[in-house]
Amino acid sequence: MFPELTVKVVEEETTLREFVGSLGKNYLYAFDRRVIGVSVNGKRLWPSAVLKKGDKVVIYPIITGG
Repeated sequence: MFPELTVKVVEEETTLREFVGSLGKNYLYAFDRRVIGVSVNGKRLWPSAVLKKGDKVVIYPIITGG
């Protein structure tokens, strides 16, 4: 249902939100709803952060329990 653990390398300069959107509508929807976490080179960044070629992006589901 939710996107699974994904590791990608940025190939051209873009914003974080645009990069996530380029992976598909499910990723962008989950990103906007904060159902997935995204780190770039091991750091959390704002959606408007500019990514550079070669940056490593890790997308992971946020697991909650109760």
